[in-house]
Formats: sequence, structure tokens, C-alpha cells
Amino acid sequence: MKIGIISGYSIANFVKDPEKIMVETTFGDISVEVSRMKNHDLFFINRHGEKSDVPPHKVNYLGNVQAFASSHVECILSIGTVGSMKKSIQPGDFVVPYDFIDFTKSRKLTFFDDKRVHVDMINPYCPSLRKSLIKNCKKVHGATFHDTGIYLTTEGPRLETASEISYFSKFADIVGMTGVPEVVLAREKSICYASLCVVCNMAAGLQNKLTAGEISKIYTKREPIISNIIQLTIDSIDEKRKCNCKNDLSKATL
Repeated sequence: MKIGIISGYSIANFVKDPEKIMVETTFGDISVEVSRMKNHDLFFINRHGEKSDVPPHKVNYLGNVQAFASSHVECILSIGTVGSMKKSIQPGDFVVPYDFIDFTKSRKLTFFDDKRVHVDMINPYCPSLRKSLIKNCKKVHGATFHDTGIYLTTEGPRLETASEISYFSKFADIVGMTGVPEVVLAREKSICYASLCVVCNMAAGLQNKLTAGEISKIYTKREPIISNIIQLTIDSIDEKRKCNCKNDLSKATL
């Protein structure tokens, strides 16, 4: 089975000796690391580019997802860093979101600019992949996780104001800058998609200040747990998933 992994950070000791390839897409060439894990072919993409220096509002979301689709990937496991808008969700915790709210402003959000395609977002994250992530979070010692959560995506690259967070927190639990349009584009390509979010800070108004170094520090500290969860999830993915992610796009087309 072909499985995609997308993250803004590398995952230390996740695989050995990956082969780096360039996948041509309509939206540019995408760097992909290809490796093998038991019976699965893994395709890793750093969403922020080969040098990990592309800001969130400039990420080549369409190119990344198209590269997975061109590689015949069936499932995408996304790893992202987020801020918490709820005191019950603390830095170092993990969240497996089940829904999202989009507050981005200027991103290209779809592969379909030339026809009327309206993909179903009732369950934007694959229920089967979410179930696998949740099951394996429970198995990993030291992983405090939340099996429900609403992810609110902001445009970036600036962080949010305290007033924005006060407003957003009425409707969502965590906030990040890369969740959308990635999840939507995966559905448009009929690829199962689920996200493991690493809480790296309390959002504005819930802590006094925030530095980029703090985000990286917490991610690095939790990296071994992330690797463990993702490896266990890859081992347990059901090839006969009971979900609607692969539904014929003709059903979404007018």
C-alpha cells in the first residue's frame, strides 16, 4: 500500500536511507522522500519545501497533494503544529481533529477552476484513519491526546491577536496555518486524509508571549512520540477502509 506522510518538520529515525525523487506536477516539481516500511511504500513531503523555508501562506498545497496523487498514494497522514485555544488542551498534547473552520484569505483552495465540483465535507478527515490514529495514540506511553477537536486555519504568517483567539475559541479548539486547503485537496483527489496535531503553545491571550523557538522546542521534545504513533498507525491501516473518501467525484459534479 502507498501511504503519504506530510509534515512541516522532519521525523528523526523514522525511516532509513530514503530515496529522494522529484515529482513533476502542474504546479511545479515536488521533492519527495520514498522509503519502505514492512509492506508499505512511504512517500514523505515537507509541506514547506525541500529547505523547509516556505511560509504557510505560500506553501504549494496543490503541488504537494498532486504529487501524492501522481504517486498513487491512497492515504495521507498529516503532522502539524498548532496552538491551543482551550485550557484543557496543553502544550505537548496531541489532537486528532474531526472537523475544521477555514479563516484563510488568499489561498488557492481547489483543483477545480473550470467546472462545478462540490466535494462532501461532512467528514473532512477520514473516519477510518482517525480511528487508527486514536487507537495508536492510546498505545504510546507519554502521549496525552484528545480524540475530538475542531481545527481553525488562519492565513498567517503572523500569529493571531488575543481578540481573534477570544472569538475563534467560541467555535474551535486548536488553531494552525496549514490545515486548509490540504485536507480539502486530498478529498478532491479521493485520498483518505487524517491529521495528528502537536500542541506547541497556548494561543494569544492564554500565555504572555510566544516565540518561534518555543514551537520548535516542544515539537523536538515530542518527536519520538510522533514517530512511534505514526509507525504504529501505518502498521494498522486497514486496506479495506470503510469510508466515503474514495467516492466517485461524478457525484460531486454539477
